[in-house]
Amino acid sequence: MKIHMLSRNPSDYRRETADDIFKMPRNYNTTEHPFAAEREYIRAMNSAKLSRLLAKPFLGCLEGTTDNMSIMSLNTEKVGLAVFGTADGKIQYWEIATRKRLYEAPAHAGEVRGVCQYEKSQMMYTCGLDSQLKQWKMDHNDIASSWKEPLNTVLLNWTPLCLDHHPSADAILVGTSESCLIYHSTRMDVPVFEWTWGREAVHHASFNPVEHNLVGILTKDNSIILADTREEQPLRKVKMNLKLNSFSWNPMEPFIFTAASEDYNLYTFDCRFFKHPRRVFIGHTNAVMDVDYSPSGREFASAGYDDTIRIWSTDTTSSVDVYHTRRMKRVLKIKFTLDGRFLLSSSTDQNVRLWKAHASEKLGALKPREKASYASAEALRAKFQEHPEVRKILRNRHVPKGILAATNEHKIIRAKERRKQRNVRVFNHSQEPIPSEKEKHTTAVYK
Repeated sequence: MKIHMLSRNPSDYRRETADDIFKMPRNYNTTEHPFAAEREYIRAMNSAKLSRLLAKPFLGCLEGTTDNMSIMSLNTEKVGLAVFGTADGKIQYWEIATRKRLYEAPAHAGEVRGVCQYEKSQMMYTCGLDSQLKQWKMDHNDIASSWKEPLNTVLLNWTPLCLDHHPSADAILVGTSESCLIYHSTRMDVPVFEWTWGREAVHHASFNPVEHNLVGILTKDNSIILADTREEQPLRKVKMNLKLNSFSWNPMEPFIFTAASEDYNLYTFDCRFFKHPRRVFIGHTNAVMDVDYSPSGREFASAGYDDTIRIWSTDTTSSVDVYHTRRMKRVLKIKFTLDGRFLLSSSTDQNVRLWKAHASEKLGALKPREKASYASAEALRAKFQEHPEVRKILRNRHVPKGILAATNEHKIIRAKERRKQRNVRVFNHSQEPIPSEKEKHTTAVYK
């Protein structure tokens, strides 16, 4: 007599370790699981509601600030250490993780306009409204003795307005009211290079973090200039309708950078096609003062004169999130930390605030099942983000009454301009193409 035995593979139902969850057999036939899409939609709705319920981005203030922070410089080698320059001429050494000021020293007789660090040589450079460029020793183990007095002091012919350090060489870039200068640490009394394009002041200049020879320069005549350290003259120049206050290079795409403008917008440029912006980001209701990219290169943050901080994705032209508090006034500076998880903002109420880059992110160590749960929730939100109810939950933000009124007013103004263009074309029987949004804001291109 034959006896038929059931045979199963133990690896199909047995756990590898005692910490693993029990394996559950599943039948993936769709006829056995009706309404699967509907249940998934409900889970996406609940995930969206929980993400907004747990959105608490504000972590705290850095206590001990005595004046407006005019400049913020993060250490590129030691995560969590920063140097701030104040409007009363002092430099402060901070530990971001503990939110403590470790040391403070007077540096300039006036506002500090630039601070940059170079960890390879353990040097720091500052410049201020007293027309002085100073070199300091950066000894993190004994910062008090290294900041007693600067190593070198150079009296410039013009007032410096910005400062940046070369990513891989011991050279610094100084923007003045007449030109853009490059100094070397071995000989700081004479600049080794100088760029001039007209007689306009340079209020912001920065090296490309990937292509180290490429330099971006902003001038007071509403222009942005591309220059190369291997060339004697700047490469290209684009003039905008209004002044650009600041810009930031994309750390992952070296030919992309985003600039903050006085016309409430942000513009992303491509160095390979410099005729007009690649993308226009609309959302602020007042001038945009500063912008900074996340280390991932997929998002950036902007500081606005409308008392808000906005988080943007490089793929969409509208802001992903808006941060504001009742006491925070005009935001002047914004910085991503090197891990991309936190933001530092400086405002005119003499406070430096620490924020989470992702409002609903949980801080601290996560268990494996928590990580899996968060990943599943994120995937569900991404899958159903364009469904009306999910989109309404994810995109809705409560903002102050004044910002809401200004946003609605700007929508009416833009709709009026589009309606006027359409009527002019109809009554004049014009066949000229309507310029796109990214072509409206440039006035001239120079090569």
